[in-house]
Amino acid sequence: MSENTRRSRNTGRIARRGALAAVVAGAVAMATFAAGAPAAQAAKPDKVKWKVLYSENFAKPLNERGAQWVREDYSQPFDTIMDDAGLWYQNDYGQAWNDAFESFDTYRKEFTVGKDGWLTASLSARDWNKDGKLENPPSIDRKVIKGGPVAELKVPDHTGGAIFRPTKALPDNYRIEYKLKTIDFGGKRNGTIEYDGKINGYSTDGCKTQHPWGEGSNSPGWEGDASAPYCEWQDVREGRYGYNGFHFLSIVDFANPAPRNNHFWHYRRKVLMDSFSQHPDRVGTGTGGRVCDSNTNTYYNYRDSSFNTVNMWISGLPNWRPGQGGLAGNSQWFMTSCSGGVAEQQLSSAAELQPELMPNEFYTFAIERDDTGYTLEASGNFARVGQKTLRFHRPFIVNNAPIWHYNVKPEEYDGRFNNNLVQNDKNGSTTWPDQWPAGSAYPDYFVIGDLYTNVYEGSASVTDIRLLVPKKK
Repeated sequence: MSENTRRSRNTGRIARRGALAAVVAGAVAMATFAAGAPAAQAAKPDKVKWKVLYSENFAKPLNERGAQWVREDYSQPFDTIMDDAGLWYQNDYGQAWNDAFESFDTYRKEFTVGKDGWLTASLSARDWNKDGKLENPPSIDRKVIKGGPVAELKVPDHTGGAIFRPTKALPDNYRIEYKLKTIDFGGKRNGTIEYDGKINGYSTDGCKTQHPWGEGSNSPGWEGDASAPYCEWQDVREGRYGYNGFHFLSIVDFANPAPRNNHFWHYRRKVLMDSFSQHPDRVGTGTGGRVCDSNTNTYYNYRDSSFNTVNMWISGLPNWRPGQGGLAGNSQWFMTSCSGGVAEQQLSSAAELQPELMPNEFYTFAIERDDTGYTLEASGNFARVGQKTLRFHRPFIVNNAPIWHYNVKPEEYDGRFNNNLVQNDKNGSTTWPDQWPAGSAYPDYFVIGDLYTNVYEGSASVTDIRLLVPKKK
């Protein structure tokens, strides 16, 4: 879930979730509620009439025929920055990082799903000893649970990944939606982070660290030495770097997305909804962020939640010149009913899921794009507030603060936010010019699932993935 300035670590510090000054970007906010539920704010009617372009309910078995695990050789990287073999890590850590990266192999598998193969299932697995045998590969399989068929995404090792994405770029204007039927990627169950023999959704076997894509070498809490043994990198299961999570729905800025290391994604997302299940060690004596009670429009501390929260947010401009031992990543802006839908640079969850109710109850997630901006929507029976639909619209640009790479066509953008990404680090320096030039275009692709190949572990089931487009008048 989802940033050179990352996520919350302690009181007053918002790490990995935007630690910039408290700057506010406006948004049009909408919240609609079930009959009888108190309204936190007036609802804005949805005037768009939609037609279904594609729909997949997994009534038929998935066709994986011919899909094979293939070793990734990185001959066609998504970028040279923070993709798995990116220069950023080499410039920071030096040759020791290359040695760590080459100590294992990564394998990929993809297959299409649905009418016209409009969906693609994309998986990633690690071959720890480079013998061609995958020890704990992830899977995406059809399954029937209470309420009907689903696609179950299972990631038994945090070094794997499993996602759904569109096979082709999304239309300029669209609505993508689906139902989340079950979720087990961390958070508390019945009041505890330890359940079913797991810790925050992770198995208790062996070490589980971010290796080799660790935090920047100057980040606190570790030695920053890439030659350190695997177990001495940041622990993802517990400790101050411990967290689990899941991407409910994200829009990214590049074609054919596939699972990659978590830092890569922090530079490639436009808008997203995700979970961020911090271990209590990471929250420490701080608040862990805040969660909105949309009945009262007041916040409560993340530490007082079940850690199964929903973040609804956008990516803004990056830090163009991170310091030595830092990481590239975009600013982060969170929308809740408590902020009136205004996107704020403070880790703020819009709602709290109740996994114990699933699959008897489910949650629906949707993202829309129109000519003015993006709308994020989450519906279901949320903790503390009951059945609701939370819906927030963010224009592409507010007060000179843009949504990152929002333009799917060149004519939608004039080049005003273009800049160079510059790294001057201990073992090398690189400048990546023109990261958002005039004439550029970034068609939308969505992602559902576990994107990260060095953190996140668990399972989830989804159904009724639908792509809708506006009806012609």
